[in-house]
Amino acid sequence: MALTISTNFAAAFAARNLEKNHDALTNSLNKLSSGHRINRPTDDAGGMSVQLKMRAAINRGRATKNNIQNAISLLQTQDGVLQTAVSLVDRIAELKAMTNDPTKNSGDLQNYNEEYQELRQQLITLQDEKFNSVTMFADLNTSTITDPTQDGVFRVFTTEQGDSASNSSVLISGVNLADASAGTSVGTDETALVTHTIDQSFTGSVASLTSGGIADSNLTMSGILSDLQKLANARAENGALQSRLNYAYDQASIHKTNMEAARSRIIDVDIAEESTNFARLNILTQAGASVLSQANATSQVALRLLSA
Repeated sequence: MALTISTNFAAAFAARNLEKNHDALTNSLNKLSSGHRINRPTDDAGGMSVQLKMRAAINRGRATKNNIQNAISLLQTQDGVLQTAVSLVDRIAELKAMTNDPTKNSGDLQNYNEEYQELRQQLITLQDEKFNSVTMFADLNTSTITDPTQDGVFRVFTTEQGDSASNSSVLISGVNLADASAGTSVGTDETALVTHTIDQSFTGSVASLTSGGIADSNLTMSGILSDLQKLANARAENGALQSRLNYAYDQASIHKTNMEAARSRIIDVDIAEESTNFARLNILTQAGASVLSQANATSQVALRLLSA
């Protein structure tokens, strides 16, 4: 090769290799400092696209888990109200049993009636209980107890796909505890869990051993026991929903964990492998800088010839 001073091919080649190695070294530093194998689309365009969708799914999965937990909390709060209702109806049954004592006069029965009336009002009040200002119990319109747009009916999506999947939700049907639509005068709609014990005909004072208030013959023990059975059934269904949502929460947690693991395999860098690659590139960069310095010095030979 001819000896020239206008073009130093060796230096240009060394500079090019130094530039490439320096870029690779910088990229390796970025990976090590971020912990990610993919920091820019040029690292892995397809992988970047997949991991972005996975990250969005993971975030949705986290929100889904929170939603399921909130639904479980709502059911637990609702069950607490139902438990109180059971205690109230149980006490009313006890009061009714005491009115069957033939030794009690109308004045004694009226004393029982006073407590009965207050308990009946408390049952009506329970219908209006809320969870975070959200109505927990549906009204007596039976057409709404499976409509999630109505108060007291809830649809909980149990996967990160939300409403895009037809079988990925749990419907919490509306529970009708009592009919308070007419204030203290309530109806006997059979859709309510408590119907007999808060019927409007059971108001007022005790008139005789068989009429008025708790002594009224229309208030039967079988009716009160029917209310207790309905409340027991409602609590059982509530517990079943809680059990299902607990399993749904476990599945959501497992799915989120697996998605995080899958995304990690795509985006996270292998520190051991990358640190080895960094050491190699660091040596090549330093060697390239040294060779470039020597290549730049080769033109000095031509200068010596000119100065001879």
